[in-house]
This record gives sequence, C-alpha cells and structure tokens, in this order.
Amino acid sequence: MAVQNHQASAQMRGYLYQMRYALDLLLSDPNEQLSICIERFDDVALSNDGERPSTLIETKHHSGKHGDLSDKSVDLWRTIKVWIDYVTTHGLEDIKFVIVTTASVPENSAASYLRIGNKKSVTRAFDLLKQASEQSKSKTNADYYTSFSKMPTETMHKILDRATVVDNNKDILNVVEHIRQQIRYSTKPKFEDKVLEHIEGWWFEKTIEALSSVDPVFISQRDVRSKICDIAAKYLSDNLPIDIDFSEDIDIKSFPRNKQIFCEQLRLIAVKEKRLEVAIRDYYLAFTQRNKWIQDELLYIDELEKYEYRLIDEWEHLFAQMGDDLNANSDEVKKQEAGRNLYSQIEHHKDIRIRPLCSDAFVMRGSYHILANNLRVGWHPDFAQRLLTVIEGGE
Repeated sequence: MAVQNHQASAQMRGYLYQMRYALDLLLSDPNEQLSICIERFDDVALSNDGERPSTLIETKHHSGKHGDLSDKSVDLWRTIKVWIDYVTTHGLEDIKFVIVTTASVPENSAASYLRIGNKKSVTRAFDLLKQASEQSKSKTNADYYTSFSKMPTETMHKILDRATVVDNNKDILNVVEHIRQQIRYSTKPKFEDKVLEHIEGWWFEKTIEALSSVDPVFISQRDVRSKICDIAAKYLSDNLPIDIDFSEDIDIKSFPRNKQIFCEQLRLIAVKEKRLEVAIRDYYLAFTQRNKWIQDELLYIDELEKYEYRLIDEWEHLFAQMGDDLNANSDEVKKQEAGRNLYSQIEHHKDIRIRPLCSDAFVMRGSYHILANNLRVGWHPDFAQRLLTVIEGGE
C-alpha cells in the first residue's frame, strides 16, 4: 500500500507540475499572442493562433534530480511515440517538440544530443535510439520501438531535428515561486500570496474545464493577464475581495438559537418563506465573508464598526419616517406592511458599500441581518419590545 500511495503521490505532483509549468510558461513568454492547451495534443501544447499547436511539450517531474531519460527509458520512448503519432496524423508542418524535465539527462545519451545548450547531433541521437530499440527486451517499450522502426528514417531525422530537451528545470515549488515573480508588480507585497492563491485556483479551474471539453481549448496569455488585473484590483485600497463559496448549501436548522433572531425579525413583518430563505443566505454569506476579511487582516482598524454605524444611521432615518406614517390606532396588519416596506427600501433601494468598489449587494443586506440579529436595527415598529422575550428565553 505504501508503494501505491507513493506512486499516486508522484503522479499527482506530476499533474500539478504540468499545470503550474503551463501557467508559468504562459506568463513568462514575451509573445502576447501565445495560448496554451493542456492534455490534448501533449502534456502542454503552445499555439500562436489559438487553433492549432506550434509546440508540443512533454513535462517530467521527479523528486530531486532522480529521473530517467536514458536511451531505453519509458518516459523517453513514450514521448517519442506521441511525436510519431502526431506527425502521422497531422504531418510535420511547423511543429516543434520539447521535453521538459526536472532531472538531469545522462551524458552521451540520445537525449543529451538534443539537449538545449548542448551541441545538437540529430544523427547521433537517432543512432542511439535505433540501437536501443534493437537491443532492448522491454515489453513496455515494445510498441514504441515498433512505431519508431516503421517511421521512415528521413522523417524520424526531421522529428528529432525539431526536438529539444530541457533538463534541470524548475521543480513544482520553484515554478510557483517563479509565477509569484510574474505577478508581484500587480499588487502590494502583503497581498502577493492572496493574489497568487486566487490565480492558481482560477487557472486550475480553467484547465479542468478545458480537459472536460470535447474540442481542444486554448487559454491565452491575454486571458491570464486580464484575470490577474481583475484579482489584484480586489486588493486595492478602495476594494475588498469576494472569495467565499456561493455554492454551499445553507440549512437554517443548523444555526444556533442566538443566530436566528434576524429570522424572527422577518417573521414579525410576515415575510414569506422564500424571502426568508434568501435572507438566511445573505446573512450567512456576509457573516462568512466578513470573518474571512478579518482573518486575512484586510480591514482597517474599526472599519467594520464604522461601516455598521453608517448602516444604522441610514436605517434610523427610514425607521423614524415609518413611525410618522403610523399612529396609535394602527393595527398589526398595517404595522407589518410598514415593516415590509422599510425592509424593501433597505433591501432593494440602498447601496451602502463598505468600500467604493466592493459592490456585491449581499455584503450590505447580510450586514443588516447581522445588526438585526443583535437588535441594533429592526423592521417591525415594535421589534425591540416583541423580541426582548425571545432573547431572554434563549438565555
């Protein structure tokens, strides 16, 4: 079991490395027209037009410098088979082939004669591969050797001439640090980790969507750069990031009693069940997001308190106005109607933001429910007297 777990872990690192490497490559390349497709033509495919690949890249991640690109290695021959299959189907066109590995290529191996920075010798690389295919008894590589031997020598030479091996490349941890360097000028130093976290999360989501597509999906450098700008903008002084899970199911029955007072506030004005469910969602989202801002230390000192004072001030004006429209003879039905009108004014006609560019409406609506939960605001004209018994009973 330990061996299987190790293999699964290594495979997972390989997939994560592949995605991180693709993102790093896209960000660091000077070609603004560049786009990338993952796991369709090869591990990573580069394109200049977003339609067909110009470079096929095979990534090999190994712990430390341990890896195998010797003349008889499975990694090498599996890659060669990918190249042969592509050329057989699509022709040579203007395609290039690359192997990127975190390990060191053995000296005087076929891969070493294709290595970047080394004196390239297609003839020597071909001879060594031919020799390996004829002498090796590997059953794993048998089909790869067959494909190699069936490919015309001239065509195989052309494939190898377009092939490059990049060894000793950055590993999965160094790659992410290099990505950080690409985004560091988009945000303040204290927010680098957050922006990086959001970019990687978005990138992994995009690659999963691409993998799930029937047709090849290319993600462009412009798409990534635009997303970085959007994410970094959330951490400007006049904005705050919205980074909570909107898909999570919310169950009112799971709330502690002291977190249901805002629901009683709404029941006092006889709102219907659907509207109550929406209010619970706003409460939960705002409560969660506000706590996350606090945990991430994104709020200024007393900023939340000052925001709540602004909300209360607006409510006080509207609550007082509601009182003018009622009198001692107003019955319960009229009071409930007045309370619903007050709630609707707040819910639909007010846009009080904690920061100017933080425009998600649930922040304000949910914050009002948090205040209502503490009886600092209310909707029914007599909410304080009516709900005092609820609080005392809960204690």
